Amino acid sequence: MKKGTEDVLLNNTPILSTEDLTYIYQKGTNSEVTAIQDVSVDILQGELVGIIGHTGSGKSTLIEHFNALKKGTSGRVLLDGSDIWADKSKIRSVRFRVGVCFQYPEYQLFEETVAKDIAFGPKNMGLSEEEVNRRVTDALTYVGLSQSYAEKSPFDLSGGEKRRVAIAGIMAMEPQVLVLDEPCAGLDPKGRATVLQMIASYRAKTGCTVLLVSHSMEDVAAIADRILVMNRAHVAFFDTVDAVFSHAEELQEMGLDIPRITQLMLSLREKGIDVPANLYTVQQAYDALRPRLKGGSRHAQ
Repeated sequence: MKKGTEDVLLNNTPILSTEDLTYIYQKGTNSEVTAIQDVSVDILQGELVGIIGHTGSGKSTLIEHFNALKKGTSGRVLLDGSDIWADKSKIRSVRFRVGVCFQYPEYQLFEETVAKDIAFGPKNMGLSEEEVNRRVTDALTYVGLSQSYAEKSPFDLSGGEKRRVAIAGIMAMEPQVLVLDEPCAGLDPKGRATVLQMIASYRAKTGCTVLLVSHSMEDVAAIADRILVMNRAHVAFFDTVDAVFSHAEELQEMGLDIPRITQLMLSLREKGIDVPANLYTVQQAYDALRPRLKGGSRHAQ
């Protein structure tokens, strides 16, 4: 668990929940496929949850239920305790409250200027021009771009800058829950680090609940409070980062690429060196190995 998040996890009630949620593609046909099955999770107000799983595990289908892009074959999705499908006239409101930014969102940029692109969502919410302008200004700040970018064409920006502008468009709607689907996909290491820091900073400044979908367990481990692991349409694990990484061998068996540091720890354990299996950062590995390098105890703490 990240420092400072314990109170969040202990004192807040769920903002987003699923109850026995199942979704079946092409139900009743010979091509029937169960994408998610009996998924029951509680996402707490203000926490940052990483969602991981191999291709076809169900993670992408799951997040499409969070803002009513899909309706479960059975089960429910609750937002602030209320079934999001209880009143179909409120679905539009749900989609503003749960903002989803899908993979490669920069491909959806289309306005003449960055400011107009970011303002698209808030304008559709029926907000005043003054409020829209405030949100555009704040969103640029959240994604680490100066106000000078407002009048630039989004098509003149670098790939990483376009990505940040696209994410800013979702942030400008000020959702209660921000869902980011592979926000670092295709970026170089510097770009990935920038986006991850941006996400962590945004969550810290706003208190927004953030769901980060990623194939990179290293990215998720760097900023998440808890990790939801999907495997073959089911929830395999949903726990703190440390607790999930204690199942490193099982995660590998699911076809997931665990962090290199975790791989190193598993290799050392196979050689008879008693080190923890749930380490995933260089600092953690250093702290665990330092006593041994100095001739200390071989037993894991």
